Amino acid sequence: MSRKKKVRKIKYRDIELNIMPFIDVFSLLNTFLLMSAVFLSIGILEVQIPFLTSAPPEKKEDSRSLEIKVDMEKTKIEVTAAYNKPPINEQKREFKVDKAEMPNLHKFMLELRRSNPESDKVQFFTEDDVVWKDIAMVLDAVKVRGPTDPVIVPAGASELDKKLAAEFLFPKVVMASVMLR
Repeated sequence: MSRKKKVRKIKYRDIELNIMPFIDVFSLLNTFLLMSAVFLSIGILEVQIPFLTSAPPEKKEDSRSLEIKVDMEKTKIEVTAAYNKPPINEQKREFKVDKAEMPNLHKFMLELRRSNPESDKVQFFTEDDVVWKDIAMVLDAVKVRGPTDPVIVPAGASELDKKLAAEFLFPKVVMASVMLR
């Protein structure tokens, strides 16, 4: 006699798979992947070793240039123009902080620029008690070229310098008395 095997029928019930731990693990792995990817970048730095020679170093001859300083106080503006090498030829002019005086300041700055077209930088100093409205008024008189002012372009100027000269009297104004506290 042979035995017959009974085939059991298994009923499948709904199985719920909890994937929250997998999501937690992969989110942590993703964070570490992004953090470590920054350190994997390879950078190549070219270092140029100085060339040793017995010849004396070349002397870079600084040319004589005009240094213009605008010192602004609450009631007056002092403009000092002097060359960096002898003869110094220092010029000092004082102006009042007033709208009526700004055309005179602009005219003096235009004369300085005409006499020295290569000098395109002004150092601007202010005191702590000067109001911003007055500073902006003086900066406009110093920096911005008026509509009737001639365009002053230095010899051998680049296209950018020509574009800046068409817009500004002095393209570079350095706020020299800035102090961070």
